[in-house]
Amino acid sequence: MKQEYTIYFRGFKESDTEQINRWRNDRDIQALVSAPFRYVPEAIEREWVKRKMMENRHDIYLAICLKSDDTMIGYVSVNNIDYVSRTADGGGVVLDRRYQDGTARYELGMLIRELVFDQLNMNRYVGRCLREHTTSRIVMEATGYKFEGYARQAVYKDGKYHDQCVYSLLREDYYDMMERGEYSLKNFARKVKTLKKQYETEK
Repeated sequence: MKQEYTIYFRGFKESDTEQINRWRNDRDIQALVSAPFRYVPEAIEREWVKRKMMENRHDIYLAICLKSDDTMIGYVSVNNIDYVSRTADGGGVVLDRRYQDGTARYELGMLIRELVFDQLNMNRYVGRCLREHTTSRIVMEATGYKFEGYARQAVYKDGKYHDQCVYSLLREDYYDMMERGEYSLKNFARKVKTLKKQYETEK
């Protein structure tokens, strides 16, 4: 039985530009991604949105919207899609502050995995985050991603170099977890709680 979600993906529209630009220039939201912060004028943002609407074979950018009223609450991307080796990279997630925890975050992960493995037919999906971004690490580990190691000093942000954590999820692992019911909201919440305690103990 197919799971019902409260959110859905759609392609970018030019009318999304203003909202995307607000998130892009919000330092608190950008602190949660690996890329360094830089102010982006709306005119440049508009051209960027247009490009992402057209160039969608190897990099796919999608708006995250509420089913209830079609409000855009964030956006997500799948990048470096290789249709021969069947690999892809997670390009990061931008979510409005009101939706960074809870059901929307859980459903977002489910929709991304369905897109990557069920629709794009990928075999390997790679996720990356800064070493200190423990929330991102917890979410990936709670959903079956395997930690592969650190890319040392891979990102320059806020005046210093940061190590980047590299994770991967394989198609076989994804389907195995789906078959065992490991992707239920209850199991996800339980794993997140356990991992939070583990990371707090290690500090």
